[in-house]
Amino acid sequence: MQPRVFPAMYWFITFIIMIFIRGSTLVFANDDERYVNCSNLFDCGDIKGVGYPFSGSNRPEYCGYPGLKLDCSDQDPEITIQKLTYKVLDINYQSRNLSVARKDYAENICPTLLLNTTWIPNLLNYTSDDHNITIYYGCPAQGAPSFANSSQFPCTAMTGYFTAVSDLSAFDSFPSNLISYLASCNDSIEVPVRESALQKIVSAPTVTQLLEGLNEGFDFVWNDSLCVTCKASGGQCGYNQNTAAFSCYCKDQPREFSCQQSPPGAQSPTAAQSPSMSSCLLLFFSAGVTLEVNRKTA
Repeated sequence: MQPRVFPAMYWFITFIIMIFIRGSTLVFANDDERYVNCSNLFDCGDIKGVGYPFSGSNRPEYCGYPGLKLDCSDQDPEITIQKLTYKVLDINYQSRNLSVARKDYAENICPTLLLNTTWIPNLLNYTSDDHNITIYYGCPAQGAPSFANSSQFPCTAMTGYFTAVSDLSAFDSFPSNLISYLASCNDSIEVPVRESALQKIVSAPTVTQLLEGLNEGFDFVWNDSLCVTCKASGGQCGYNQNTAAFSCYCKDQPREFSCQQSPPGAQSPTAAQSPSMSSCLLLFFSAGVTLEVNRKTA
């Protein structure tokens, strides 16, 4: 009588396949949580697929540089940098440009709080296309001198005055009566605009033109050379808040710059934790032979 090997072989291979599938699942489940979370991308309105150096939404803060957290308000992406909220107009990864416009000047030239435009040193810098508009507040209602590229405007309980110049050194060329007038104003702030907006404001220095220019926004450029190295090695970019430094999140653990920094001779987690198909087949055929021999000798 022929030995009934196949039913036993069927159940054995089913068991081995289940072990193989479960082993594979455990490998994925054991991926570093920070690696998994920082694989997510930020989407809001027309701004999609945003990763490092930004965090926000489904990207925890350790996935981005401190202070670069994005929010989504009614499908409008926003970012708050040092207490000042900006509307995000565009994020271009090819040129590494963050294009923003100040929300407090969206419709009104007289904001509640007077805050200078801010940035993050060593990460964000203005582009060569950005120029400053200086806006003065709390100026005398009377005695404002007429000057090219400038205009006076009313605010509740105070008078405003703005000058459109491409270089702060131009202030030294102002006539003495204008310098004296501006010195009597209570506050002043600087807001960047693009070159194209500046030229429009200079040609027609009105509040309407000023608001339009401010709402066209301006650009920051960022540097992420460390992230390029990390991504090329298969990692996800992030920031270690404990060490206050860039971190490359890899599948097994964070590393300083690249996932290729594993110790020499280190075994791959996948190879160590999951049985390969070849080993499963070897076990299968060994078991089949053993069953047949045992039945023949019985």
